[in-house]
Amino acid sequence: MKVLALVYPGMTLLDLVGPLQAWSFLPDYEVQYVWHRSGAVPTDCGLSVQATNSFEDAWSDPDVLFVGGGAKPTLDLLGDSAAIAFLADRGSRARWVCSVCTGSLLLGAAGLLRGYRAAVHWGAREALRQFGAEPSGERVCVDRNRLTGGGITAGVDFGITVAGHWAGDSMGRVIELIMEYAPQPPYGSGRPELADAQTLSAARAAMHQAMTGASA
Repeated sequence: MKVLALVYPGMTLLDLVGPLQAWSFLPDYEVQYVWHRSGAVPTDCGLSVQATNSFEDAWSDPDVLFVGGGAKPTLDLLGDSAAIAFLADRGSRARWVCSVCTGSLLLGAAGLLRGYRAAVHWGAREALRQFGAEPSGERVCVDRNRLTGGGITAGVDFGITVAGHWAGDSMGRVIELIMEYAPQPPYGSGRPELADAQTLSAARAAMHQAMTGASA
């Protein structure tokens, strides 16, 4: 299983790590972390990941194209014609086209989600429509070979679900157990419909600041 994962400055680290941690337990798993050039790429939490390959020398025929999301850096990347062209090219040849969080906006910009249902962070559902996709409120959305996850922590659900989709439910259950995945949210406010009005308002304000780069 050859996974081609886009990495870019300011992306949300958990969007990347959640799915790929689950997939690392699959047999014959290989991954290339790709950016304009190889080398260290800083993420949103200050930790850098290593881009192992450039756009020029990355696999031309991956089994999986995967894109994580972020806040303003993801929106900025929508204007990076080389990155979007790379996604369009590899996505047209990959067996599976995958994203987590606002990564689906990048897939959409590459023309890879037109006519498909796709998950995205709840704060970006309407933005996804501009690319001809139908936003889904599911944590994991499967539409043919387009496999997408909701916001940030949904990447863990996504990774395990997709591992089971590829390798069978038995393997999915094993991976879930190895990862000790049995979440117990401490506040129960992890979706808009579960949060009180004050919490939702504060979250919207914080996300607006993160997406625009505006000061508080």
